[in-house]
Amino acid sequence: MKPKIALVLSGGGARGAYQVGVLQGISEILKKNDIEPPFKIYTGVSAGAINASFLASTNEDFHQGVARLAELWGQLSSDQVFASDAVQMGKIAVTWARDLGFGALTGTAPGKALLETSPLHRLLKEYLNVGAIQRNIENGHLEALALTAVDYTTSDSVTFIQGKDGLPSWRKTRRHSEKTRIETEHVMASSAIPLLFPAIKVGDTWFGDGCVRNSQPCAPALYLGADRMIIVGVRPQIQVPQTPHIPSVGRVMNLLLNAVLLDGVELDADRMGRMNEFVRRVPTEMRSALNYREVNFSMISPSADIGKMAADRSSKLPRIVRYLLKGLGTLEDTSEIISYLLFDPEFLQTQMKLGKGDALRQEDDLLKVLR
Repeated sequence: MKPKIALVLSGGGARGAYQVGVLQGISEILKKNDIEPPFKIYTGVSAGAINASFLASTNEDFHQGVARLAELWGQLSSDQVFASDAVQMGKIAVTWARDLGFGALTGTAPGKALLETSPLHRLLKEYLNVGAIQRNIENGHLEALALTAVDYTTSDSVTFIQGKDGLPSWRKTRRHSEKTRIETEHVMASSAIPLLFPAIKVGDTWFGDGCVRNSQPCAPALYLGADRMIIVGVRPQIQVPQTPHIPSVGRVMNLLLNAVLLDGVELDADRMGRMNEFVRRVPTEMRSALNYREVNFSMISPSADIGKMAADRSSKLPRIVRYLLKGLGTLEDTSEIISYLLFDPEFLQTQMKLGKGDALRQEDDLLKVLR
């Protein structure tokens, strides 16, 4: 029986372009080694939900799907993701100023965020063919797509699943699955970065970025039966030390957003590595009694600091966004926030180049999973 191979994509706003570069590298490795694209399970959170959904909708031809995804990300601009014109940003600023200054007297307006993401909704409606996901499931090209979002009412992490009949469901502490037909709203909900992007309503419930409370981002792939997986993170392998000083608001937001968006997948991969080592130490004849199994995986993450790359190109941010970020701290302090919001073709293409190079350098390790 062929192993079930899952692709696990993490979050990070504009850093999703790095994932696309990795996918380009994987596509090239598959072609070079004459391997049929093996992915039957896709899971994603935040920007990874966008990429995972797109791949699931084009999984009848993985290589073409990756090429189309690269074309889309390579020309993406800020105004296609969030409204950055002076009028819209002015309305948001006035609302925040009014509520923070006079909230006790006037009451606060619900649903506020620093940015307005109706352009992203229109973009997904145009480019993401959600109907093709079910066709790929029925034709046997796909087993499951799983997107995770956080329920702002219950604080639970909810994984929306669309897949073949008989897939398992789960309910754990603070996280559970929900079988549904994936729509644009589910993708928007999973990628709604807290504070930066507004919450999204799915059914009668409001959801936000799937990275919030998602302490085990690899778990959905495991529950869905994956024997192997490729995990794509967007946090650099080596952290560049910064000059010590009293932390600004921007520096604190950097830390919080990193903890929410980036840390989970690294910690989960480390946890899986330890469990694999534990299983390998158990005698073969006794492993059937375990609740654990060995899962071969490969994790790819950036070999360069994407935050610094973004800070060096901060002039490409919409002027009003750059102005607001300067109120939070220095460019160094807000480099991570910039990297989530810098939807600039040059920056995105640079990330894609980095991701592809990282994947190709890791070819031998990837082939252990892909073969």
